[in-house]
Amino acid sequence: MDKTITYLAFGDSLTVGFGAPDGRGFVYSFRRKVEQLLNVPVQFIQAGTNGATTSELLQTLESDPQIQKDIQAADIITITAGGNDLIQAAIPFFYENDAAYLKTALQTYEANYKKIMTQIETLRQGIDTPFLIALIGLYNPLPQVPESAYWVQRFNLFLRKLEQAHIHIVQVYDAFVGQDTRYISEDSIHPNEDGYDELARQIESAISLQHLERLLKQL
Repeated sequence: MDKTITYLAFGDSLTVGFGAPDGRGFVYSFRRKVEQLLNVPVQFIQAGTNGATTSELLQTLESDPQIQKDIQAADIITITAGGNDLIQAAIPFFYENDAAYLKTALQTYEANYKKIMTQIETLRQGIDTPFLIALIGLYNPLPQVPESAYWVQRFNLFLRKLEQAHIHIVQVYDAFVGQDTRYISEDSIHPNEDGYDELARQIESAISLQHLERLLKQL
């Protein structure tokens, strides 16, 4: 029987592909790339939620039996999280100029992300099948707010602490700097089709063909 890769895309509106035409988000490009590189079919599970914060994603992981089964079955998992935490904090910060909103958002993001990863590892206990996770960092969704670049990079700096042999950190910040007109959609926040293609390229760079081939051999 031929092998099949199961790919679970979990996260917020970036996982959904909001801002690009249907089927043109990074998850679809990445799926096609894995199929081409490994010459195996990829079963795709779309588990993105528009507007989801890390708190909401954590709650889903802890309470939704279907996503728990999907985590256990997945060979590759991508996660986008944190952008909405930052955006929600930036609104009161913008009006009140109080950095405490952004600091609290960062602390909440860090605590929730740790719990998300712990929950995934707990769900995988007793499952011998190897798997890869790609945690996708933030580009700056609010370049019009001068302080946002500092806080986005604080969010991204934390992600590096989660890196392990099977957990790959995908930093996309630099690829988007100065590329607003090229990569950002008309809502001025989400990527457009070209922006999602760039996200997919960054993931492909972070998860090399060597890692994918090693994963396939172990399945």
